[in-house]
Amino acid sequence: MAVLPREASYGEFRDYVAERRGALSCAEIDELWERRQRLLGIRFSTGRGYRATLPPDEQHLSREERGRKTEQNALAQGRNIERLPEKAYF
Repeated sequence: MAVLPREASYGEFRDYVAERRGALSCAEIDELWERRQRLLGIRFSTGRGYRATLPPDEQHLSREERGRKTEQNALAQGRNIERLPEKAYF
């Protein structure tokens, strides 16, 4: 087995580690198991859910590109856009 599957049990993990690294103490195997569980719990937010709510022509654009598009649309409609200072207090 080259890579241990995500749904592997503790017993399968223990056998896998013993096969790869040789005999380890129970404490070391427990630490490795806890580390594996933490690593498998990491999730990466790619923004896919948010992008699905955008119009189809904006789903592939970055936030900066969407901002520029909105600004260009506003200018095309004749709106006056004034930039806020870097530190704006409301």
